[in-house]
Amino acid sequence: MRHFNINTRSFFLFLLLGLLGFSACNDEFLDEVPKSFLSPENAYTNRAGFEAAINHMYRVGRTLRTHENLPGAEADKGTQTLYGSGTDLGWYWDKKNYFGDYTTINSFNAISTGYWRKLYNIIKNANIIVTRSEYPEVTWDNEADKFEVQAHARFFRAYAYRFLVHLYGDVPLLLEEITGPRLDFTRTPKAEVLDQIVADLEFAIQYLPQNNPDLGRLSQAAAAHLLAEIFITTGEYDKAIAAATSVIEDPQYELMTERFGTMTDKPGDVFWDLHRLGNQDRSSGNKETILAWQIEYNVPGGGDGNRLERCWGPLLERIKTPDGLGAILKDGMLGRPVAFMRPSIYMEYTIWESDWDNDMRNSEYNMQRKFYINNPESAHFGELIEPSPADTVRSHFVWVKKASHPHGHPQGYDNSGRLYSDMYAMRLAETYLLRAEAYLGKGDLENAAADINLVRARSNATPVAPGDVDIDYLLDERARELLVEEPRRLTLARLGLLDDRIKKYNPVSAPTIQEFHNLWPIPQSEIDANQEAEMTQNPGY
Repeated sequence: MRHFNINTRSFFLFLLLGLLGFSACNDEFLDEVPKSFLSPENAYTNRAGFEAAINHMYRVGRTLRTHENLPGAEADKGTQTLYGSGTDLGWYWDKKNYFGDYTTINSFNAISTGYWRKLYNIIKNANIIVTRSEYPEVTWDNEADKFEVQAHARFFRAYAYRFLVHLYGDVPLLLEEITGPRLDFTRTPKAEVLDQIVADLEFAIQYLPQNNPDLGRLSQAAAAHLLAEIFITTGEYDKAIAAATSVIEDPQYELMTERFGTMTDKPGDVFWDLHRLGNQDRSSGNKETILAWQIEYNVPGGGDGNRLERCWGPLLERIKTPDGLGAILKDGMLGRPVAFMRPSIYMEYTIWESDWDNDMRNSEYNMQRKFYINNPESAHFGELIEPSPADTVRSHFVWVKKASHPHGHPQGYDNSGRLYSDMYAMRLAETYLLRAEAYLGKGDLENAAADINLVRARSNATPVAPGDVDIDYLLDERARELLVEEPRRLTLARLGLLDDRIKKYNPVSAPTIQEFHNLWPIPQSEIDANQEAEMTQNPGY
């Protein structure tokens, strides 16, 4: 008699075949019974569903200012490239990378591709909200609710297109939800995109709330502030002046001229106060904020901070004492500055020379240039650091204290270099400078100087004479007031002056910058995927 030896593998094979046979006879075995299922059809049915989508748009909008959602090592440098590096303000410390050497910029560039995708993601979400808010099955308590939801979405769409037209020029204009694959996009002339931005912002002004109690939500003033900039771009200066004036005359807002907020017991000044942890919202007494991107430490949805400290702070820890020890020891007060941004001489010295001792924005609290040895093991403890020429490449230069928490970080010291302050998207000082730019555009130097001087007066700076106001002076004043805050590349590209200003003030990038670099390249991945229509490339790339 023959005996069969069934090993373990054979046993499980027979068991599996048996189960498959059973399931073939009983189709209900494969039926899925989901406990819940979220889809556009059941999410966008009432105001609550749309509010959730709008909150998501605030989060994504915030990422334009933080390091989130850019690939890997591009995160810190990506935001810094938009806000400073490779402009008149400075360069990435090793000189060749991140728009230091413009010959390396092409249609495969990860930073320009990353921003294109991020901006169109905002537009996609805005279009879904606008399109689906008109579906007949949506329950609205009243039309005012619907229009306010649409106003939020249309503001974000305008905000994204504002970046796109200034950074890339002509871009595809998408105004409805896309529900299936499309391979036939074409570039819309910049003038038509600007017209749509105006229409979206005028709608937003009409239907967004006028009251702005917490400064972290959209308001009519935010839309009017942005509209003023767009009207400058279209050359409609009187409309730009009217839009800016509507914000300036709103009693909710005023320039902060007295110390306020959480750290008035610390040495500082009112400009320093504007940028301290917790001082960007209304509860701190701040009336200058129009819109702030909100960031909260250890709060769900609060984000994971920003890395301005890493970008703008010098790498002090590499400086040595005369006796060969580390001069600066890191701690919670210092954080983790890494010097991704090496300031230009223009930023560090030139813009301050005419008013060095008067301008509050150049005070030791706001532009720290002196550092002292804090290593107690050194015989030179407490002495002023005298940097070597090699130190000034990355380790010793002006530290813009906007990009710091000089009295400790809420998370304590860690290696992430994260800050958890809310970040200004718009504040009233810039509204004044936009109105000054509009006055300058129409040749009214008296009123242009008057608006600039209102901003300068807060900082105890010497007034500018009307005859000295031109676009270069205004850009200098924007640098003094909005350094770290404004997307400098966007401003210079908007004015078509990126190459001009780099040639004047950025010796690292000057040899390679050309006029066509005022625009970024259209991502090659978008051109290649667009197989049913021609997506043209910007000249020079």
